[in-house]
Amino acid sequence: MKVSGENNGNLPSPTDARHKLERRRRRRKLCCLLCLLILALLILAAVVLALTVFKVRDPTMELVSTTVSGVSPNISLPAPRLELNVTLDLAVRVRNRNYAAFAHASGGHTRLLYRGAQVGKARVEPGRIPPRGTELLRLSLEVEVDQLAADLGSLLADAASGAVAFDAETRLPGRVTLLGFIKHHTVATSDCHVVIGVPDLGVQSQECALKTKL
Repeated sequence: MKVSGENNGNLPSPTDARHKLERRRRRRKLCCLLCLLILALLILAAVVLALTVFKVRDPTMELVSTTVSGVSPNISLPAPRLELNVTLDLAVRVRNRNYAAFAHASGGHTRLLYRGAQVGKARVEPGRIPPRGTELLRLSLEVEVDQLAADLGSLLADAASGAVAFDAETRLPGRVTLLGFIKHHTVATSDCHVVIGVPDLGVQSQECALKTKL
């Protein structure tokens, strides 16, 4: 009987067992809550990075200046012949708003249009714009006389009014690479409308519209 009494004294009471079970349950709940909190913080951090660092923003282009050089349009008679030597020099600033470098390939170019018809073209050299950096593109567009002479009547009318309008379309395909392996392709396009005075060849106005295709 004495031995049996000692064994009964070493056994945990029902109250102690219940308290231990409740403590285990509380620890499990705390662990689950902590895991959920860590998961929520990771998701929040991923969303913030996706909306800031890892979000690919389109490069923007701004026409800084336009200068014109050459000789004003002249028609020689009696055989009508167009004499023209005009070059448009454009300075376009490209701004990379991404946290990764923007590399533009060899397909970049600028087309010079007169009343919708191409009368000149210039190639944009490949380049690389650093993160959050800018690059100044200098484009020289020489007016092609043969193409311009195809609409001689409109040119004479514009020259007589004292202004000739041209459109310059710049296309700049490129790629933004994140973390060294995530690649996003983008094509930035700038459409500029330039009005040139005749006969002084001064730039009367210049307006640009920007658009980007991802």
